[in-house]
Order: sequence, then C-alpha cells, then structure tokens
Amino acid sequence: MRMKFGNCLAVFCFLSCLATGSGLSAEDNRFVPVDADSLARLHAGEVVLQGETSDKSGAAASVLIFIQAPVERVWATIISCQKAQIWLVGLQFCQVLEERGDYALTRQVVDEGWATPRLDFTFEVRRRPYRHMEFQLTQGNLRNMHGSWEFEALAGGILVRHSIALQPLGPAPRWLVRLHMKNDLPKMMRCLRGLSAGSGSEQAMHKDLLQCPGEVPER
Repeated sequence: MRMKFGNCLAVFCFLSCLATGSGLSAEDNRFVPVDADSLARLHAGEVVLQGETSDKSGAAASVLIFIQAPVERVWATIISCQKAQIWLVGLQFCQVLEERGDYALTRQVVDEGWATPRLDFTFEVRRRPYRHMEFQLTQGNLRNMHGSWEFEALAGGILVRHSIALQPLGPAPRWLVRLHMKNDLPKMMRCLRGLSAGSGSEQAMHKDLLQCPGEVPER
C-alpha cells in the first residue's frame, strides 16, 4: 500500500516529525542562507528545494519561494481552512478548534482514496505575525509532525521558507519520499503563490493555479 507522504508533506502543512532519536529535523534546514544562484532562480519563479533528508523513519525538507504580494495576504492564505482545501493534496476536512492571540489548534482530515490510509490529526500553531509560524502535532494517526513558515521581506515581494519534518506510523520507501518532496511540495507552494495573487503576471498566476490539487474558484 502506498503511504500518503505527499499529503503529509503538504499538510500545514498548515504545514513543515520525527520520533526521539531520529536524525531528521525540520530545524536542520530552516536558516540555511540563500546563495546568489538560488536567489536568481527564485526571482525567475522557481521553487527551490533547499534541503531534504530521509530515512526509514521519516523525512524532512525545506522549500523556498518568492511571492510578489504583501505578506499579510500570503499569511491569510496559509491560515485559511477554506483556501487549504485548494492547495493541500487530499484535504477533506479542516476546522480551527481553538484560536486565541497568536495560538491556534486545528484539525484536518486527509483522504486521497482507497489506496492510501486516511489521516485524521490535530496540530497546534504558534504565530509571530508576520514573520514566523511553527506547528506541532498534538494527536492523530501520524507518529509525529512539526515544522515552520518563515517570511522575509525582499525588494518587490517576500521570501517564504517552509520547513517540514514528519514520521508516519509505518515505513515508506525512500524513493517514494523523495519523489513526493520534489514533486508535491513545489506544486503546493506554486498554488499558494497563485492563490495569493503573487505570481507577478496574469500568465504566471494562471500557470501557478494549474498546480492546485483542489478546485480553484472562478475569478
């Protein structure tokens, strides 16, 4: 049975989880400096996979994207359960159970079909508007999950870094983990950029929105 790593990595995923003793951690990738080549690729519209690691217990990754939109708009897109149904793979249910100040508790259900296990989990999010979010699994049928979102102002937009680490209940083939990291995470970030109207042009936004796994409302 194929493990649902693509969904786990996309989950916020309100999203970026590993058991004690594992060598994988989202924080390992969070503050790696952006070199000139990566910065040029980001300004050209690419999503840059800054770091990824995997072993039999789980996986961790960090991705970067440049979004030409106010940080408040991107922030609102990330924390919206309604928008999450568009940019998160297989998301069937999303509800904010508790919200006070810079703290939120959210439940999500992810189901991609009969061939993959249904994920039902709750996570807490701690926020520093509009600079940083970090989230941590509190309960559900994942072994562990944690990660962060970082926002940095650049000329003409913002640099968004999303880091995630996770551990499912069972093992998954390493090649499958890497495939989802390289394919699903960039698509998710491009969809997020399109929904935030930060692609830079109508044509670029159309291409970004084509990456969305959920139905995009008519404009």
